[in-house]
Amino acid sequence: MTDYQTALSQCLSEQTATIASHTLASGETVWVRKVGKHVPQWRYAALGLLSKVFKLGALQPVPNLGGEAALAIEARRLQELEQAGVPAPKLLAQSRKAIMFSCLGANGFMHEIENPATQLASFAECLAAIARVHKAGQYLSQVFIRNIIRQSDGGIGFIDFEDDPLLHMQLLQCQCRDYLCYLQSSATWLERTGNLSEAVAIWCRHFQSLPENLQTALRKNYLRVLWLRKLTAGWMGSDTRRLSALAQLLYQAEKVRQNSQ
Repeated sequence: MTDYQTALSQCLSEQTATIASHTLASGETVWVRKVGKHVPQWRYAALGLLSKVFKLGALQPVPNLGGEAALAIEARRLQELEQAGVPAPKLLAQSRKAIMFSCLGANGFMHEIENPATQLASFAECLAAIARVHKAGQYLSQVFIRNIIRQSDGGIGFIDFEDDPLLHMQLLQCQCRDYLCYLQSSATWLERTGNLSEAVAIWCRHFQSLPENLQTALRKNYLRVLWLRKLTAGWMGSDTRRLSALAQLLYQAEKVRQNSQ
C-alpha cells in the first residue's frame, strides 16, 4: 500500500514548478501542488469594483488567497467533494507546504468543445454533470473548460479548488456561478462553430429541469449581463468577448422563454 505522505516528501525534493504530475513507484500518476505566491488583495478590490460597475452578480471574482491559505482551502474542498460523491481529485497527502491528489485522467475537455462533431453532446453532458454536483448539495468554483476533465472511466470530473466561493456568497449564488462560468467558457466556441442556436435549445431544456429557486436566481443574475452582447469589438480583449458570447447565449435563451409563455 502506497505511503502517500512519504511519497509527497520525495516528490517535493525534486519538484520546482508550483504544480506537477508524478508517477509513483506503484505506477500511479498523482499531482502535487506546492505553496504558491500570495496574491495581492488589491487586485481583487479592483475586480470587485468592476464587477459592481458591470453588475456581474454571481460572476464576481472570488479571491484566491495564495500561499498556505489556498492549499488549505483546496485540501478541505477536495475532502468535502469526495464525501459528497462529486467527481473531483482525491486528497492523498497534505503538509503545510504542499498537497498531493489523484489524477482524474489525461484528457482535458477542451478538445471536445473545440470539435464541432462532439461539441453539442459534450456541452449537454457537462450541464448534467454540474446538476449532479448541485443535487449533492455541493458547488464547484472555477467551472471553466480548462478545469474539466474526461476521466479514465469516461465520466466528467472537475479540478482546481484553490478558492471557495461559499466564503463570499450564499450556496445558491455559488451554484449560479458554476453555470455562468461554464456557459461563459463554452459560448465563444459554440459561437465560432455556428452551434450557438442549438446550444441555446440545450440550455433552455436543462434550465427547465432545474429547481425553481435556482432558475429564479440564474435569471436574476443573467438579466444583468444581457447588454454585454453588444461588446463585440476586437480591441476589447478576450475576457470581454467571452462575456459578450455568454450574453448572446443568454439573450437568445431569454427570447425562447418569452416566446414559450
